[in-house]
Amino acid sequence: MTLKRYREAELTHGRVSMLAVVGFLVGEAVESKTVLFNGEISGPAISQLAQVNPLLWVALGAGIAKAESIRAEIGWVEPKDVPFDKPGQLRDAYIPGDLGFDPLGLKPESKEEFFGMQNKELQNGRLAMLAAAGFLAQELVDGKGIIEHFSS
Repeated sequence: MTLKRYREAELTHGRVSMLAVVGFLVGEAVESKTVLFNGEISGPAISQLAQVNPLLWVALGAGIAKAESIRAEIGWVEPKDVPFDKPGQLRDAYIPGDLGFDPLGLKPESKEEFFGMQNKELQNGRLAMLAAAGFLAQELVDGKGIIEHFSS
């Protein structure tokens, strides 16, 4: 059961990291060139989120809370039904990372193909975790954006 929880955690963190890497690159690439936020957001990606309207933080927090509560309802056993010494128990039928969200129909039909696709997602997620950490470190060291490093 522990391995199943580790797989769930790594898939989730990998997905967040992949979004973070895309956010770094897109945020810096469209800096001051978009009507979103009136083009007032500028600088390295690590400083951009602090520049947005505080209402975005409320919307962002609400969206994350809703997504996490749905994930918890799908994957985890109700706390009242879990033994005291086994907190955070996943449902037996739950497959880590399979939340039933597949709007493009990309999920393979067979379990073997799905497991193979998840392994590829884990590998890409691990790379994204390293990339996001590298982006953060680089921007903290010299205060320059990642895109700025590519162009110089």
